[in-house]
Amino acid sequence: MRSKPSVIADSRKDFRGPRSPYLSCCLLFLAVVLGRATCYPQAAKHAAEAVRITGDVRDQSGAALPRTLVQVRDSEGRLVAATQTNSRGGFTLDVRPGRYVISAILAGFAPLKDQPVEVTHDPRLLSLILEVPSPQQEIIVTATKTETPLSQVGSSVTVMSGRQLAGEGIATVADALRRVAGLTVVQSGGFGQVTSLFIRGGGSNYTKVLIDGIPVNEPGGTFNFAYLSTTGIDRIEVVRGPQSALFGTDATAGVVQIFTRRGTSEGLSPKPSAMIEGGTFASYRYGGGVEGKGERVDYSVFFSRFDTDNNVSNGSFNDASIAGNLGFRPTRNSEIRAVFRSEAGRSGVPGQWAFERPDQDAFYRNRNEAGSLTFTYLANTSWTQKVSYVVNDSRQFSADAIDSGSYVPQFEGRTAPFPFSDFTYQTLNQTRRQKVNYQSDLILPHGHVFTAGADYERESGTIGDPQLNPTEAFRDNYGSYFQDQWSFHNRFFTTTGVRLEHNASFGFFAAPRLSIAYHAHEPVSGSLFGLTKLKANFGLGIKEPSLIESFSNSPFFMGNPNLRPERALSFDAGIEQHFGSGRDSVEVTYFENHFRNQIGFNVTDFTTFSGTFFNIGKTRARGVELVLRRDLGWNWEISGAYTYTDAKVLESTDASDPAFARGQELFRRPRHSGYLDISWKPGHWDLRATGIFVGSRVDSDFSSLGMTRNTGYSILDLLAGYKIGWGSSLFVACNNALNARYMEVLGYPALRANFRVGIRTGF
Repeated sequence: MRSKPSVIADSRKDFRGPRSPYLSCCLLFLAVVLGRATCYPQAAKHAAEAVRITGDVRDQSGAALPRTLVQVRDSEGRLVAATQTNSRGGFTLDVRPGRYVISAILAGFAPLKDQPVEVTHDPRLLSLILEVPSPQQEIIVTATKTETPLSQVGSSVTVMSGRQLAGEGIATVADALRRVAGLTVVQSGGFGQVTSLFIRGGGSNYTKVLIDGIPVNEPGGTFNFAYLSTTGIDRIEVVRGPQSALFGTDATAGVVQIFTRRGTSEGLSPKPSAMIEGGTFASYRYGGGVEGKGERVDYSVFFSRFDTDNNVSNGSFNDASIAGNLGFRPTRNSEIRAVFRSEAGRSGVPGQWAFERPDQDAFYRNRNEAGSLTFTYLANTSWTQKVSYVVNDSRQFSADAIDSGSYVPQFEGRTAPFPFSDFTYQTLNQTRRQKVNYQSDLILPHGHVFTAGADYERESGTIGDPQLNPTEAFRDNYGSYFQDQWSFHNRFFTTTGVRLEHNASFGFFAAPRLSIAYHAHEPVSGSLFGLTKLKANFGLGIKEPSLIESFSNSPFFMGNPNLRPERALSFDAGIEQHFGSGRDSVEVTYFENHFRNQIGFNVTDFTTFSGTFFNIGKTRARGVELVLRRDLGWNWEISGAYTYTDAKVLESTDASDPAFARGQELFRRPRHSGYLDISWKPGHWDLRATGIFVGSRVDSDFSSLGMTRNTGYSILDLLAGYKIGWGSSLFVACNNALNARYMEVLGYPALRANFRVGIRTGF
C-alpha cells in the first residue's frame, strides 16, 4: 500500500552550525557582484520578528533529496518564503510567527502540497517526506559534481547499482559497460587482456575514468579496463558527451565514475559478506567484506580474487581487488572521508594466436592504487565546501624474455607475404597523478545553485625500457571551473558552466558547456503517460597529449613538445518518455561529435624507421541511441538498448594503413550495436537471459594479411539464481551459451561457451 505524503514537526532545538571563518576570494567577489545572500532574503521590516525554521526533505527510504523546491504560503496563498534543499536535503527559511502551509516539490516524485504548519518563537525542525512513484528516480553526482536528481539533468546518463551488477552475475566493470547505449567495449581476447572503451565514436583515450572523484587514467587518457572488477562498488555513473567543463582534460567523449560502497548496516558491529564461485577454464573467484555504520562513523572493506587460464597456452590471468571506504563526522555539519582502492595482477600475453602460435613467455603485470581524503563542511544549509586530496599510482610492466624465432601469419587461407620475427623486450609504464581540489556550492535565490572550484594537478611518470634510459616526465596543470544550475518553476532546468585550464603541455584552454532539460509533461496519478523530458546538450572537450607523445626521448618515437590538445565539439538532443508509475520508459537521443587535432605517429626517417608525433587527425561521429525498459507484469521485465553510429575519418592519422584511410569508418566502432535483457523473478528464483549484438566494424590485422574489417557477432548469456534465505543465494551463469566463434579484435579469439556456479551471502 502506498503511504501518503507527510510532514512531521517537533520542537527540537534549531541547529545552524558555526559560521565558516573564511571565504575564498573568488566567492567573496561573486557575492559582492551579485549582491545575493546564501538563502532567500526576507524583508527588512520583518527581520526583527522573523523566526528561523530548519528541516530536511527525504524519500520513504530515508534518502536525502537535494534540489527540492520548498515553499511557504500564508492563509491567502501568497508566497512568503522559498528555497531549495542542499546536498543533504536540508533547508532553512525565515518567516514571521503565524499559521502557514508548506509545500515540497521535486520532479519525478509525488509532491507534498499545502501541509499546515504553525510557526512560533520556539524553533522548529521539519521533516518532509516525498513519495517515490518510480524506482528509476536517482540522485546522481557526475553530471554536475553535485547531488542532483536525474529528472533535472539534461545529460545522457546511465546508472548501474552494485546490487544490480551482483544480481546479474557481472564480475567486471567492462562487462557492465557493454550494457550501456553509445558505448563499445573491445577486449583483446580473454580475461586480463587489454580492454578499451569507445564512447559515441570517440577514441579509446577520450573517456575520463574516476573512482570516487579520483582520476585513474594515465596522463593523456588511456585506461585499461581489464583489471577493474565490480568488488566493493556501490554504483557506476556513465555520462555521455564532453564533460571537460567540469573534469578538464581526458573527458573528451564522456565520463565513467565508480562509487565505492559505504557502510550501511545499522550499528558499528561488522556485518560480513562473502562469495565463492568456480567454473570452466580453471576459473575460480572468491571474495568478501565487512561493513558497519554508527552515528558518527561508517566503514566498509571488500576484497576479491579471480584466477583463470582463459583456455589458451600462456593465457593465465589473476587479479586481486581491495576497496575501502571510511567516513567520520566530527560534528553534524562536517565530514571527513577516506577512500582506497587497489587492483593488482598478472596476465600471460599469448598475442594474436588466431594468426600465429601463442607466445609462451610474454607477460603483463598491473598494479593500480587510488586513494583520496576529503573534508566536507556545511557552513549553513545553503553553502557547502569541500577540500580534497587524491592520488592515483599506476605501474604496468610488460616483458618477453625469449626470442621464439620468426613466423608467417596465416588465417583462413590468407598468408602474409613475408615472415615476422619475435623479439625480446621489457617496458615499464609507471605514472602518478596527484590533485588538490577546492569546491564551493551555493544555493542562491530564484532557483540557482552556483558551483565554483579550483584544482592543481601534478602528473609524473617513468616510461620505456627501465634499463635503457627510460623517459622521465612531469607536468603541472591548473584549472578552475564555474557552474550555474537553474530551476524555473520546477519544470525547466539549465546547467551552464566553463572550465579554465592551463596545461604545461599546451597552455590555456576554455571548455564551456550548456545542458537543458524541460518537463513537457508531468506525471499524473492514474495516467498512461508519466514524465516527458526533453533534453539538449552542447559542449567542448579536450585531451592532453600522453607523456610519451610530449616527452619521449627514444629515437624511434621522439616526443613532440609542441603538440596541440585533441579537441571535441559535441551536440545532442533527445526525449525521455516514462509510462504509468515510471517503471516503463523509452529514451531516444541524437548525437553529433566532431574531433580534431588528433595525434598520430609519422615516420620521419625510413632508413632507421624513427619518427615522431603530429596533430594530423580529424574525425566525425553522429548517431542515435535508443533505450527502453518495460515491466511486463507477472514478475517479467525487459530492458535493452540500440546504438547506430555513423563515424568517419576526415583527416587520417596514419595514411599508410587502409584501416585509417580518409573516408573510412572509424576504427573498431561498429555501425550497429545493442543488447536485450529479459528477466523473470518468480518467488525465490531469478532467471535472466541477455543477448549482445555488435555489428561489423573496421579493424586491422597488423600482420600484412590484408584484413581491414571484422565481422559482427551475437552472444547469449544466461543466469539462474535462487535465494535460499538468510541473505544467501545460489547461482549458475553461462556466458556465450550458443558457443559463438568471434573476435572483438582481429587476431584475438574471444572465449567460447563457459559457465560458473557459486554462492553469495550477506550481499
